[in-house]
Amino acid sequence: MKRKVLLLLFLLLLPLPAEPAWNEDNLARIPKDQKEFSFVVVGDTQGPNSKFPKVLPSILAEEGPLFVFNLGDLVNYATEQEYEDTFFRHVRGLTLPFLTCASNHDHFKSKNAANYSRLFGAPHYYSFSVGNACFIVLDNGQDWSLNESQFGWLEEVLKKARAFPWRFVMMHRPLRDPRPKRTPHDMSGNPENVERLNRLFDGYGVTMVFTGHIHSFYTGKWGNTPYIITGGGGGGLYDKGTPASFHHYIRVDVGPEGPAYKVVKPQMTSG
Repeated sequence: MKRKVLLLLFLLLLPLPAEPAWNEDNLARIPKDQKEFSFVVVGDTQGPNSKFPKVLPSILAEEGPLFVFNLGDLVNYATEQEYEDTFFRHVRGLTLPFLTCASNHDHFKSKNAANYSRLFGAPHYYSFSVGNACFIVLDNGQDWSLNESQFGWLEEVLKKARAFPWRFVMMHRPLRDPRPKRTPHDMSGNPENVERLNRLFDGYGVTMVFTGHIHSFYTGKWGNTPYIITGGGGGGLYDKGTPASFHHYIRVDVGPEGPAYKVVKPQMTSG
């Protein structure tokens, strides 16, 4: 009897196994063998007055996406309570997996930057595949986050990704700001990194780069690589009074002929 009691006490004192970080847990729930599938991309959902709770019902009503990718700026100041209030409370428990990438607001203050790693996982860059598509997730939230380790990892992943017909890159900040006569809201603080990334994207034939950071919708090409800037997921809009300024998300349907992109402007109900 005494031995049983001691064994029970020993088991109770053992540390509980750590729960997987958010991205790891959500990745595990995505079917990887789908040849034809859909996914949703949304960006910049942060802010105490975010419209993300009004955008989310439209995303959840979409037919059959395998997952949603949030391009960062989930929060403003990266506090644990902010993550709970503006992100987790809305998506926790959903059947639909939600993935994220790190952003400038996730790196906002050094004392809070560890929260993203603890909650969502580290390193902040990772890759995965579904069917004939490879997804490459980068951390370009700050200039210093694009270090040699990440660049070396990226080139190795891009080499392997040549085996896939479709190669998607997800990152928060755009390489270049497409808006004329605006203070650049992009990676122009480190032009060497801009050119280096663009060479890699062009050289390895990236199918599409998705970014947020600019709270509007823009599309175009950097070099030979097409991009979509989708920052209308709920945060305060930029460029008001222009056609680019509206809350939205992107639905992507991957079929035998390649990906098709649809900009969805959800019905913003009052209240």
